[in-house]
Amino acid sequence: MRTFLTLVPEQSTALAIYKWCELCWPGLQRRIPVQNYHLTLAFLGDTDDRALQKLSEVIDDFNHEPIQLKLNDVGYWPEPGVLWLGSDAVPDSLVALQKKCRLAANRIGARGSARQYQPHITLARKITVPPVAALLEPDFLFTAHSVELWGSVRGSQGALYSTLAQWQLGAR
Repeated sequence: MRTFLTLVPEQSTALAIYKWCELCWPGLQRRIPVQNYHLTLAFLGDTDDRALQKLSEVIDDFNHEPIQLKLNDVGYWPEPGVLWLGSDAVPDSLVALQKKCRLAANRIGARGSARQYQPHITLARKITVPPVAALLEPDFLFTAHSVELWGSVRGSQGALYSTLAQWQLGAR
């Protein structure tokens, strides 16, 4: 099972993003289901139980405040065909949390990406034609109170995600 560390938007925010996306691009194909909205912190790849136990021990020592991120930027990456929602100003607290997660991933032998971290929620994938500009500018407040470990299994309808573990953010 492929695994990754992620932040998940509150349900009300996820639903608002989904409705906004539906309004802006009513015929958009290959949309991501609302329950799969997330903001990846670190991709771990295929992990076994021993690696996940070690990861849990490392993350148990995290002491990090909840994250707030204004989602107000939309973009399209042509090579993978991804429509995404992100931010024009990434808070230092999110960058610090992502670095902690990347270091935790390195401790269990996961290889990191060489790309600069760009937090985003994927709205649709495998789009062959760039979408038209959004009818309404995005303006959402993404709040996360926990880091989640998600597992991903590919199915006939796309990736199926499940929460394997969760760690609360905030003072301990």
